[in-house]
Amino acid sequence: MFNKSQLTLLIGAILAAPVVYAQAHTATTDVDEHMVVTGRDYGYKADTNTTAMRIEASQLETAGQVSVIDEQLIDEQRASSLDEVLQNDSSVSIGDKTRNRVTYSLRGFEIQSGSGFLRDGKQHWSHYRQPIELLERVEVVKGPSGLLYGKSAPGGLINMVSKKPTYETQVNVSQDIGSDNESRTVVDVSGALNEAQTLRARAVVSQQTYDNWRHYTDGSTASTERFVGGLFVDYDVNDNVTVSAHYDKTRDKGSVDSGAYVKDGNVVLGSEHTWDAQWSEIENNVENYGVDVVAQLNDVWRLSASYNHQNFLRHDTESFSKPETYNPETGTFDYQGYDRLDDWQYDTAYVDFVGEFSALGVDHQLLVGANWLGYYYLGKTDSIKGLTAEVGKPLEKPDGLSYRNAGPKDPTERDSYGFYIQDMVTFNDQWQALAGLRYDREETKGSDLVEDAITPKVAVIYHPQSNGSIYASYSESFEPQGEVTSGRGKVYRNDGEHLKPRSGKQYEMGTKWELFDERLFVTGAVFDIALEDVALDIENSDGTYTKTQGGEQVHRGAEFAMQGYLTERFSLHGNAMYLDAEYKSHEQYQGNRPADVPEFGATVWSRYAFENNTNVNLGLTYVGERYGDDANTFKKDAYTRVDMGVSHTIHYDQNLDFIARFNVENVFDTDYMMGGDNTNVTLGEGRNYMATLQVRY
Repeated sequence: MFNKSQLTLLIGAILAAPVVYAQAHTATTDVDEHMVVTGRDYGYKADTNTTAMRIEASQLETAGQVSVIDEQLIDEQRASSLDEVLQNDSSVSIGDKTRNRVTYSLRGFEIQSGSGFLRDGKQHWSHYRQPIELLERVEVVKGPSGLLYGKSAPGGLINMVSKKPTYETQVNVSQDIGSDNESRTVVDVSGALNEAQTLRARAVVSQQTYDNWRHYTDGSTASTERFVGGLFVDYDVNDNVTVSAHYDKTRDKGSVDSGAYVKDGNVVLGSEHTWDAQWSEIENNVENYGVDVVAQLNDVWRLSASYNHQNFLRHDTESFSKPETYNPETGTFDYQGYDRLDDWQYDTAYVDFVGEFSALGVDHQLLVGANWLGYYYLGKTDSIKGLTAEVGKPLEKPDGLSYRNAGPKDPTERDSYGFYIQDMVTFNDQWQALAGLRYDREETKGSDLVEDAITPKVAVIYHPQSNGSIYASYSESFEPQGEVTSGRGKVYRNDGEHLKPRSGKQYEMGTKWELFDERLFVTGAVFDIALEDVALDIENSDGTYTKTQGGEQVHRGAEFAMQGYLTERFSLHGNAMYLDAEYKSHEQYQGNRPADVPEFGATVWSRYAFENNTNVNLGLTYVGERYGDDANTFKKDAYTRVDMGVSHTIHYDQNLDFIARFNVENVFDTDYMMGGDNTNVTLGEGRNYMATLQVRY
């Protein structure tokens, strides 16, 4: 036996390399006056979504669909990327996985890197693989969110919620070993730094390496190295004021795989063939740091304010191979040398005042706030075209290829401002209403381009019983489109004309219920979204173009989801969506369905807990057939993927657990296509494995 001092335990845990927190069935524990809940098992059920909604609101009081994917589910699946997490929500469609990032659509509308993602309720530049190890949950906020967050797509937002420091000491260490030479080590240490527990910190460090299951044309294999580190600090200035600081760094260095080439429904040269050059590589270095303040100003008003700076440097060297030029008789295809350096700076800040009071015989939760977003981008690119490669041989890297050859360029800088007010009114135990209005303004430096928009939201919520609600809502979104600019082979007659932002409008009705003594959360909704003022290129008889704004997309659908316990031992997280999506008005695609948006999708992840501390997981993912491009020239077949897992926990004592896990993804080795058009289709990996050892204190 050993002396379980905190230091001894930490050193022993790291050396032993068993693992991270696996949320087993433990009881709710009260810690002094702080009332901290440790290790409580909700069976994947989330009781609140306050981070995304900016006010204190339960799921039953939220007039919209918010899917919460919590740390327990992420841990059981051993997810290490955002797309692995979001596969648990069928309303999210996974696009192509090129250049060390993934594209997504939500309710059929593409989510943009600069406006579709949040970190702790703040806009987050997400042009890279997100650090899942730093997150306690991911919230999928569905439908237009213009009122609270300004410019965004009408399908919704993805909010990533960071881990928080704990009052009591917690040490979690994990080691994953899996297929494709994958290895990931995670160390997560948290606790109070003083006796009064007013100063708390949490540090998370992760190191991961893995190979691609596909191979370059010369037979070599792509590989990736990834480091994630984060530090979170909370300080209680007094009983009413808490100041938080955070810093995190992600370094992702990996080879490039732009996907498969599909022709006439077949994968050219097989599923394991990669068309990119073996010297292709992308290195992302991302830093985030900032400060948050939460203050209870008096009995009525509380203040929440935040600032975050994001520095993102990307070096991209690759071949931009063109598999569509492949000649099977000669075995040759075209490519180019490409070297690029990108520098993004992203600053966000907001201040919210939330007041809770009674007036005119009803209760109010009033939100008044403002936010600012500063965008900076500078890129330098060098390319050498006209190169030819031969299948089976390495692609030659052209001499002298370097972004340093690019001349001086001016950066792109924008400032965005938003001002909003929202009132949540509670009339009685049965009826609530929400109404709000927001004004946004975006200015581009060095230009007279100014874009602004006003976005409203209204909703009514009826509670027929204390454990259920029915709601109806109307909400809007907007996305700036800039000005008409000639380039890339197109000359516009209306060059320089300012375009108005495209707008999304949604009508939604839904219902939510907490069943089985609030152990199971069930929700469903129907919605109708129209995206208007989409920019279109109209070709003229002389070969020039005119850009108009007559495009429209209409998406109508229905969703159903449940999270929690069906029995004391059986819990699940499941959802399904039906979506009728169509280009209603479009010069090229009218009547077509958007790419990579299935008509029907469903996903389920379940856990059964045996009495001997052994848990068994079963997951099912169904994705219906989809078109591979907006022109609807080819379809991808529907597929069903089955995943399984098993874990066993050894309770050393009341504070120390050892957990062993074994997961199998794609149990039946199903072949399937994910996102991307016919020249860069992401293929699903065959059967693969992950073994994990964990220790939790």
